[in-house]
Amino acid sequence: MLSDIIKLLKERGPMSLAEMARHFQSDVPAMEGMLETLERMGRIQRLDTQCSKCKGCVEVKPEDAAIFQCLEKTD
Repeated sequence: MLSDIIKLLKERGPMSLAEMARHFQSDVPAMEGMLETLERMGRIQRLDTQCSKCKGCVEVKPEDAAIFQCLEKTD
């Protein structure tokens, strides 16, 4: 599954946690754990976005504001 996440991010570019959970038909906490593993391995990184810094908006869910990108070059 981790390699599938890398492949998806290479193909589509940066994606939110929520988008990836929907794509893989996974729940958000499970997907978050896999992304954290890939982040620790240095394979992906969480992008710093305007929404990821704000804690006051009730319209944006945290899983929509968490955007990740692949650090590996595309083939």
